Amino acid sequence: MSSRRWVILAVAVLLGVIAGGLVYNYVQGVEDDVNEEARRVEVYKVVSAIPKGTFAEDAFANEWIVKAEIAAEFRPGTAITDPTDIAGQVAISDLPVNQVVVTDQFASQASQLATFSELLQQNQVAITISVDQVRGVAGLLVPGDFVNVLLTDGAGQLGGEDGVDADGAPVADAGGTIAPDARYLYQKVQILAIGQQRELQPGETVTTNPDGSPVVQSTGLLTLAVPVDAAQWIASASTGQLYLTLVSKDYTPVPVSPIAPSPSLPAENPDQLTPYGPEGQSTP
Repeated sequence: MSSRRWVILAVAVLLGVIAGGLVYNYVQGVEDDVNEEARRVEVYKVVSAIPKGTFAEDAFANEWIVKAEIAAEFRPGTAITDPTDIAGQVAISDLPVNQVVVTDQFASQASQLATFSELLQQNQVAITISVDQVRGVAGLLVPGDFVNVLLTDGAGQLGGEDGVDADGAPVADAGGTIAPDARYLYQKVQILAIGQQRELQPGETVTTNPDGSPVVQSTGLLTLAVPVDAAQWIASASTGQLYLTLVSKDYTPVPVSPIAPSPSLPAENPDQLTPYGPEGQSTP
């Protein structure tokens, strides 16, 4: 075989080796990428909806958060690696099922608001009113409670001054027993603060009396969170005209018509008798 053929053969073999090496490296790189994507890593996942304000320890104790495995490519960079990562912290929002738990979903219960305005929802304002113990539900209100706001002047002027309406017509007939001087201004208004005691945030606890009831301020200064136009209505009423009634958080507002003077009072009406109807209030 001539020397020229040996050179050509050697070059061909060398090129084949190089090509084979390149192919091997490419295939190996693809396999590494596939293996990395298929690699499973441990995370902590929400398996039962967690309400806002839940302590991390309670979520783990109730097995609302459990250890799970997911593909490495889907693991968030802030995913917790150990329950102690969020120990002593509370959920800052409701956590849905199948969500990977990350550190910024929990915060220290001791964290404070930078400003009171952070308690307000969009387009809400805070307005403060003053009520005495009788008109303020005996001081039993706490921040976060809901109240209905009645407008009353005690002189019958909301139904007409001196017993007559704006046209001079009598407000009640001769048999009337009460003047229609109390009407609902707003229903289910949220109390933002009492005095300077604001509504508690997730994870914060209220100071309680020995009997377990919350310690409340006796001040008659109540700050309400309301839309802008509602604040205008409230500010238009004088302090002595506002009367509050406490309602439950699941209370459903419905239109309430002004009362009409009548010779028959509710307890004299067989269809009424009690505030809850003729059958009385149902027992739990």
